[in-house]
Amino acid sequence: MSTPDTMDALVCAAHGEPSGLAVAPAPVPVPKKGQVLIAVEAAGISYVDVLMARNAHQNKHEVPFSPGMEVAGRIAALGPDTAGFTLGQSVAALVYDGGHAPFVAASVSETFALPEGCDPVRTAGLLSVALTADLALVERARLEPGESVLVGGAAGGVGICAVQFARHMGARVIAATSSEERNAVAMTAGAHAALTYGEAFRERFQALNDGRDADVIVDPVGGVFADGAANLLDWDGRYVVIGFAGGAVPSFAANRLLVKNRAVLGMVLGYYRWQKPQVLAKSAERVLSAIAAGALDGPLTIVDGLGAVPGILGRIAARQQLGKAVVRL
Repeated sequence: MSTPDTMDALVCAAHGEPSGLAVAPAPVPVPKKGQVLIAVEAAGISYVDVLMARNAHQNKHEVPFSPGMEVAGRIAALGPDTAGFTLGQSVAALVYDGGHAPFVAASVSETFALPEGCDPVRTAGLLSVALTADLALVERARLEPGESVLVGGAAGGVGICAVQFARHMGARVIAATSSEERNAVAMTAGAHAALTYGEAFRERFQALNDGRDADVIVDPVGGVFADGAANLLDWDGRYVVIGFAGGAVPSFAANRLLVKNRAVLGMVLGYYRWQKPQVLAKSAERVLSAIAAGALDGPLTIVDGLGAVPGILGRIAARQQLGKAVVRL
């Protein structure tokens, strides 16, 4: 498959707000050792892209660059040492930037073959958040069927995937969000019950959970959610910290952890990308199988053409976006 030398990509020419991104000519990457070149069919749009544009992400990106950290498409070229992949193969991949473009290079350790029936558009929109939710529940929380799970930020991308995965694993799932509108999104996604943040949070949660505290808490929010959830773990409960979309970083009283044998666990997707690629590959198998089976079917905003991406990023930055978004090329 021949590839062009240049392409029209979404380019960040100067750090700032997402409205400054524009479609412009860019070179087509040449895959290096251990990389494949993917002809992008769809790419996820997320809050991380906002941070990259603002130069507020922990991984810095020198301008000019294209945002976009998750894609699905077909392999257009193979670099050296890419055994197991073939030209034209349907794949999904995590990348560090460059996904909002017709072509992107991806490491083979972060590229995953799409199973039969796995829609590339849905996969590109859900890949990173679904991997995050799966690893949080399976690897960190060690969730067991019949346990209860409280999911914060349950109308966001990670939250919706955590709701659906936890239910898929046989747990009782209670969602928490900042509004009744968002609660309705979480309920539609599959939560057994939902509540808003705020006063008497523990009492309201227990009323939805047969008078018990939670076995597992998934927290991509921090902030006001963590204020109410930090002391809401049952005996041997596990609190998984994923992020701080709400702004404030939570703190935990060590004595409260000790007296009920509770645990607080951090979870970052990058650890599995950099340190445990085999665990990441197993997670990708579960995620892609769940997408193909329809078990992950959270709401997606689908837009066509890279020119529509800055507008979606603006909505994400203003916290107006429910669920994930994806651009179809």
